[in-house]
Amino acid sequence: MATRVDPVAVPPLATRALASTASYVVIYGVTFAFFAPPATRLAAGGYSAGDATSVTFALLLVAALSVTFGATTFGYSVGWKVESDVRRHRMSEARGTVEFAALGTLLALATAGVFLLIVTAGAAVSLSLVGAAVLGLVVPGTVAACCTRSVMGHVAAAKRDIIATCASALVVIVLVNYLIVGSLPPLADLPQLFGL
Repeated sequence: MATRVDPVAVPPLATRALASTASYVVIYGVTFAFFAPPATRLAAGGYSAGDATSVTFALLLVAALSVTFGATTFGYSVGWKVESDVRRHRMSEARGTVEFAALGTLLALATAGVFLLIVTAGAAVSLSLVGAAVLGLVVPGTVAACCTRSVMGHVAAAKRDIIATCASALVVIVLVNYLIVGSLPPLADLPQLFGL
């Protein structure tokens, strides 16, 4: 005799995608906060004071854009697709977790590549810049991608958990953007940042 699944026990797809987004943003932001100090020190290494400010700002700007737009868009769209495929039995839970982690890691690598393109503007890439990109962008993105699906089910299971996680994600976004405003170089330095 087949056992009927209680529809209340399985959160809607949109709820699980929202839980995926909030979890991804929180994990990304917390990991970035942990690695930001050594990443910014590496980014500034080997530059004069003015150039170091611009490079550090570029790193924080890319991280802020990643948390604010990249992580939210990725978490929801990829979370929705993976969860939908798992529910329709197109893939197993384990494969869904691997796919989410792999796509998140590719996004983190692409983000680091964008940062390196911005700050080098075609010049040689130094090891300190690569280290800064890895610590500040690749590590947080990869950790978030690998850990999100393991906590997403718990977050989506209870309304208070998803509300608390969404509130935490908003706090992370505000704090990362506050950090970027605090590191804003003088307006005269901004054209130099973008190679103008």
